[in-house]
Amino acid sequence: MALESYPPPVTGSGIATKRLAEGLSRRGHHVEVICPNRSTSYLKRSDSNIAVHMVPSIPIPFHQEFRCSFFPVFTVRHIFDEADPDIIHINDHLFICRAVYGLAHKKNIKVVGTNHFTPYNWIPNLGIQGKRAIRWAVEKILWTHFAVLFNKIDAVTTPSEIARSIIKDQGIRKPVQVISNGIDLGRFSKSSPSQDVLEKYNIDPQKTILLSASRLDREKRVDLLIDALHIIKDKADFQLIITGTGKVEKDLKKMAAVKGLKDRTVFTGLVPEGILDAIYRAADIFVTASEVELQGLSIMEAMASGLPVVAASSMAIPELVKNGLNGYLFEPGNAREAGRSILELINDKRLRQDMSQNSLNMIRDHDFENILDRFEDLYYSSLGN
Repeated sequence: MALESYPPPVTGSGIATKRLAEGLSRRGHHVEVICPNRSTSYLKRSDSNIAVHMVPSIPIPFHQEFRCSFFPVFTVRHIFDEADPDIIHINDHLFICRAVYGLAHKKNIKVVGTNHFTPYNWIPNLGIQGKRAIRWAVEKILWTHFAVLFNKIDAVTTPSEIARSIIKDQGIRKPVQVISNGIDLGRFSKSSPSQDVLEKYNIDPQKTILLSASRLDREKRVDLLIDALHIIKDKADFQLIITGTGKVEKDLKKMAAVKGLKDRTVFTGLVPEGILDAIYRAADIFVTASEVELQGLSIMEAMASGLPVVAASSMAIPELVKNGLNGYLFEPGNAREAGRSILELINDKRLRQDMSQNSLNMIRDHDFENILDRFEDLYYSSLGN
């Protein structure tokens, strides 16, 4: 497996790749992951049936925790000689994956690709939103490079129907399978979190707990959630928990204070997976205003935790959140509409319970064990087995 972001897996592609590698390893497959190191040196880390090769890289200033390996071909060639892979799985079209594809092609190794890329995750961090010509050129270059590579590989997947539609519109001629990133349903339950977690993060179980879990970067639009809650702050008793870190964290803290929400908002920073699971269990409603999700791992985690979801009706989110069934969708960018939906759920506990059960029922289609079955079938069919 190859991708341009992995340690630490703070991006959707990094998290999805990590979980897929671990799942395949549990089934007895040996998995080699190639990704950037957080330095200009090479490092190999092995654990059970997984070997992670971290190749030299440099940071990209506009993207949280994102690094690029501009000349990885020599390191990748060494990894190929050592690992002797049967099949390759790439997760983007950037430098590492291009080098991996080039060597795989020379060695007649089959290549599967999953697209987690969209320039809409990058553009808000480049400072070119209002510069239409520059933005168009950047998007065109990025999509062209993507299409050139993914039209050469043997099989293409995306995690959602909208993601398939997007890359088809960008010139992908091959058949595209929709295979969810999946969710480990065994990780989540609605049992109460420990008192230690509540105390550590100052979570007040006497209030209605709203949870936002994402990178704190511009495209995730956590600022809109703060605006929405400012509108309803005098109409309900709630607490907002915001997990994650990012470039706009300081701005969001200032905004919460200015909007009169400082005492109702907890910024947890980056929390370990096990602690995050407990925070999901402490929450009553999951909220997100992101408009750039090709699937939405945090929404899937919230659903697996039995939470109703209030979310922007954008990209792949309506494939997970059905308006009025397991949550509410609001017009992207509309803080007032978001606030109304949140307020309705705060005030109606029975509605929250009904939507909670619907979330649990609907997320079963994304059971990770079934996703592993589908990827195994894809690998074997690509190999001609």
